[in-house]
Amino acid sequence: MMDWGFTIPKEYVNEFLFNIPLLEGTSRELILNWEKKRYTAKISHVNRSNFTNVYQIRWDTNRDFLNKLRKTFIQSYVILKSQKELFDSNNSLKKHFRTNLEGGQQEVAIFCPKNINELEVKVFIKIENEWNTLFERLASENVFGWLFEKKDKEYLIQKSTNWINVNDFNHHKNAMNVIYYLANTEQKMLYIGKADDLGKRVKPGRKHQEMPGDWNIFKYDVIRPEFSNLIKRIEDHTIRTVASVLKNNKDYSSLGIDTYTIVNTLWKKI
Repeated sequence: MMDWGFTIPKEYVNEFLFNIPLLEGTSRELILNWEKKRYTAKISHVNRSNFTNVYQIRWDTNRDFLNKLRKTFIQSYVILKSQKELFDSNNSLKKHFRTNLEGGQQEVAIFCPKNINELEVKVFIKIENEWNTLFERLASENVFGWLFEKKDKEYLIQKSTNWINVNDFNHHKNAMNVIYYLANTEQKMLYIGKADDLGKRVKPGRKHQEMPGDWNIFKYDVIRPEFSNLIKRIEDHTIRTVASVLKNNKDYSSLGIDTYTIVNTLWKKI
């Protein structure tokens, strides 16, 4: 729950589906309603080879909800992540990690299906202590995300694509937490942006801020979920780095290579 969501127990699947089938390998959007604020998530029918299929509620791409969950149940987050860290360090021969929270440490959230597209989230048990305020601030700054990040993962980026023809955009529109690059090879223009959901941010054939609608190729980098709170900083850094090489429209110190011009204007020159 503190990383991506949860698997629905078999006995409750129909209550979450409202008896409307969800095909294997597909998902549909949900709204998580928590304290009058609405967050997007998905219910997925996960087709697992060599294992029984499962249904999952997933919010790994919604950093606002993930941050609220971690901060609300900050004691659980710190203890569970600490236990997992010890498990990975000392019990590598075991196949599965199981949590071990004692009764007085257990916090409880309720996820109640209201209709086919909405779950209500409630706090049932929350434990307060003198460390909560500090831990909540550390969680907001993603300090724990850095501490608990596995050492064998690549830094920041989990996937980087090749350049792709705009005609294939629909195959990539569901990419989440991305830094994207739009190029117009006729006018030699480049635009760099960020998106929580690529298909909602970018529309082929439409003007995209300073980029005319006839851009014809694109690529993107997928940011790991645990670093998604840094995506604006990553975008700014990427734009400045490229602008220091290519010709740009902001008189930013650059080599001024003018084969392409970076056309972004809404960025800081620090």
